[in-house]
Amino acid sequence: MAGLRGSLARILPDIGWRKIMDLSDRLPRRSAATIGQLRDQEIAKFRNLCSGLEWAAINESGVIYSTPSESAQLRNLFHHSDATVHALNRSAISANVLRGWVIVSRDLAGRRRDLAEAVGIRILEVGSKSEPLEPNALDFPGPVDLVYTWVDAADSEWRKNRNRAVREQDEEALPTASDEARYTSNDELKYSLRSVESFLPWVNHIYLVTAGQVPTWLNVDHPKMTLVSHEDIFSAVSDLPTFNSHAIESQIHHIPSLAEHFVYVNDDVFFGRELRPETFFTAAGLARYQVSDRLFLTDAINGLPVNVAAQNNADLLRRRFGAIATLKFKHVAHALRKSVLEQIEAENSDAVAMTASARFRSHTDLSVPSSLAHHYGALLGKAVPGCATYKYIDLGSAQAQVELAKTFWSDRQQMMCLNQVSGPISDLGRQMKMAVHFLEKMYPWQSSFERDN
Repeated sequence: MAGLRGSLARILPDIGWRKIMDLSDRLPRRSAATIGQLRDQEIAKFRNLCSGLEWAAINESGVIYSTPSESAQLRNLFHHSDATVHALNRSAISANVLRGWVIVSRDLAGRRRDLAEAVGIRILEVGSKSEPLEPNALDFPGPVDLVYTWVDAADSEWRKNRNRAVREQDEEALPTASDEARYTSNDELKYSLRSVESFLPWVNHIYLVTAGQVPTWLNVDHPKMTLVSHEDIFSAVSDLPTFNSHAIESQIHHIPSLAEHFVYVNDDVFFGRELRPETFFTAAGLARYQVSDRLFLTDAINGLPVNVAAQNNADLLRRRFGAIATLKFKHVAHALRKSVLEQIEAENSDAVAMTASARFRSHTDLSVPSSLAHHYGALLGKAVPGCATYKYIDLGSAQAQVELAKTFWSDRQQMMCLNQVSGPISDLGRQMKMAVHFLEKMYPWQSSFERDN
């Protein structure tokens, strides 16, 4: 099958696949409104439609709580009023709810379930007429914060500092540590935030960790967004500037006011459908890690920084717990406990400090939040396996454009990663065109985290 996809990719150029995606786009019309504005419009529209039904009250969140029989009546009404009705996945609703449905105007989202979940109203079937006021025993009460790390590789001052550091780097830096692909940005963060506003509206606060940089499109006054500079979180400011994501990640638990429970997200990770906090944390607050079926020892011989760090993690775990680590973790959003990261640093201060001091990925790095913290949490009884669905696409692959088209045409996974693995600079332009076209199709509406045009 992989050979067939490769043949198709060679026969039809990238632009051909993009044209096919354009022709097959089921979005009836484009809108200049933001996700929040579209939600408000849908709430107002369906409130007006239900104005004669006293028992069908739509609350401020766009939810109607109803009995199963009332739900059937409402769905029939909406279906005959030019709306599309989709059943919600069990992972998108509280255990207090029997079944859930999302309703959206057909001329707004067509038949796209993901866009319906982003802006539509909900019918939630409950056992009685009243809205469930108490959390279910299986619900995680929160709060949950989000942490992003981001770099503007086009910034002239940043590039000057990086080029100086490249000339001065020592033998500990790995061969691919300063590859251009590692720092390339296609404005993925903008689209990742669109996916957060669409499918994780319950997030308490978002922290964006940067080297003192600000995306030009970012609404810096957003009440749910805080910019965090590297200087604010590094224990040793003398380790800066750094160009090593492992180093930056090793310090994120120092973010002031960060919640105990948070989700760490790379800007190349996106959410594809509505999720609840329980995707990331159990009711008792245990973090859910997403384990891969790949053995990192099998990959270690290729010398990629992520595999070198995995081996260092395994060595540390063997010394600390007498346990062997073999499996990798999926490139998804990582559910984390701040206290676990604090314990890792307290018990392994030299190793964490060495990681933080490496300006580029090196032979001594740990990958703390994306791997070590999951193993550590599991061994401390503070983390358990999760079962989130996800899609991984390597933009440097010859089949990347085919995979993007297939993903666009398929049912959405809960999470998705568009990864740019180390590759020639000459291919980065091709990858950027593919990524931007795909992401604009997937997430066509602006979020409130973007400045007004």
